Parts: sequence; C-alpha cells; structure tokens
Amino acid sequence: MALVFITGCRDENKKNLQGYIEGEFVYISSESSALISKVMVKRGQNVAAGQTLIVLDDDYEKKQVEIANQTHAGEVSTLADLGKGGRDAELDILKAQLSQAQHDAEVSRSKFSRYQKLQSKGYVSELELEQSEADNKMKWDRVQELTSQLKNKSLPSRADQIEAQKARVESSLLQVKQSQIALNKRILRSAASAKVYDIMYHTGEVASPGAPLISLLPEDTIKIRFFVRNPQLYKITQGMQITVKIEGREEPIAAEVTYISPKAEFTPPVIFTSAHKERMVFMIEAMPIEPGEKLHPGQPVEVIL
Repeated sequence: MALVFITGCRDENKKNLQGYIEGEFVYISSESSALISKVMVKRGQNVAAGQTLIVLDDDYEKKQVEIANQTHAGEVSTLADLGKGGRDAELDILKAQLSQAQHDAEVSRSKFSRYQKLQSKGYVSELELEQSEADNKMKWDRVQELTSQLKNKSLPSRADQIEAQKARVESSLLQVKQSQIALNKRILRSAASAKVYDIMYHTGEVASPGAPLISLLPEDTIKIRFFVRNPQLYKITQGMQITVKIEGREEPIAAEVTYISPKAEFTPPVIFTSAHKERMVFMIEAMPIEPGEKLHPGQPVEVIL
C-alpha cells in the first residue's frame, strides 16, 4: 500500500504535522498444508473473538481422534480387569476344569488302591501297578495345578502390573488429547475482535504451511504515525496527548503518544522537495484515546501538538 506523507510546513516552528493512519495486521495461517473446506467470512466483515474464519479438511484428524479414543478405552478396560482379577467367564471355566480333574483323580486313586490289593494276590503285574501309580500321581498333579491357577485368577494382578497398565492408560489419554488438539487446529478462529481486511485463499484451494490465508485488522491496533525533525522532537513526550485532524471529519480526535523512535533513522515514505531529502526524521506513533473511531490505514491526518 503506497502511503503519501508530507513533511509538514516549511516553518519548523509550526506545530501542525502531517501523518497517516497505520494498522498492525494479524495474519491467519495453517501450521500444515491443508485443503480449505470453507471460508466462513467475507472481506470487510467484522468478526468477534473466537469466531470461525476458515474450516480446513479434517477427515484424517477425525479418524485419529476415533482411533485414540478406542485405544484409550481398551487400556482403561484392561486396567479394570487387572484390579478385580480374572473375569467371571474365565473363572467358571477353571472351576469346571478343576471339578473334572478332581473327579478323575478320585477315580485314579480308587483304581490304584484296588490294583495294590490285586497285586498282592498275584492278579496284577508289577508293571500294571506302576502304571496305575503314575497315572494317579499325574491326575492329582493336575488338580493342584488347576487349584493354583484358580487361586491366582481370583486375586488382583500384582502391583507392578497394575502400575505399568496405569502408565499405558495415561499415555493413551495423552494421545487422545493430542489428536483432539490437532483436530481443533483444523478450524481457524479469530483471536480478537477485528475486521477482515483481506482474504488470500478461498474454498477449494490448498494452503501452504505458514502462508497467510486471511489478514485481520484489530481495532485496537490502529494508530497514528507521523514524523518530526530533530528541532521539534523535544516537544513530544511519551504519554502526552495530541489532537489529530482527519480529512473529511469535522471534529478532531484525541490520541496518546505511545512510541518515539530512539534514533533518527526514518525518512518519510515520500518526500516532495529536494530540500528535505537529506533530512532525517524521527517516527512517532500515537493511539486513539477512544476506540471505535473508524479510522482506516492510509488516511492522511494532521497532528496538532
């Protein structure tokens, strides 16, 4: 935007200075490359803080949130199972297996006892007796094994297993939060009340990472900028009030000086006379006292000290 500046009157003793309205723009961009699903605002529209400006394609992010929630739910369920021991269905199976094993062991013991009596009378060989004894021992070992399994399954898991599972639950919850944050970032919102100054990308276009998509002009960033030469600088102090005349408005507005350039390193944007080309000036900025003055960047103003 070309800005025209007039360095004030030739007489350095005159108080009136020429300047212009300037604004600090806020540029809205995406952190990653993304297809723009919809632009929700129009150029020149006033928007409120938090208002949606652009919606980016979010199919991938929604799927990631769904996966993260499912994973977290599974980890929470596992932790609950560890805290209460085996599930009822598992315990019922073990109980049934133990009952059958106990029955088989009793039958085996009865058989072994009978073989012992028969062997003493010569009706059963030594080998048959040994086989019956081995079978009886195997059956009772199975009873002890199932009894131990049922006891362990009925108890909560060990403390270290539970702590490890708690860590997995926390990790999965973090993934849920991160995926939700990524999804939320697919909606670009205004951080403050502002005017939509320009729209650089539109619906259906692909935004590049960090590229400005929309420029906003918050009302509280609009300021008056003017320049003074060294002889006039002593008249201006930080916080002093000045009067600003705006072309087309009958009543001037009040403004407060908020910034004084520490060095004479600025020159006006356009200098009309050769006599002023070599003169360095100091940049001064002032903010309107009352917000909502309907000022527009580029408007020429006259500053009265």
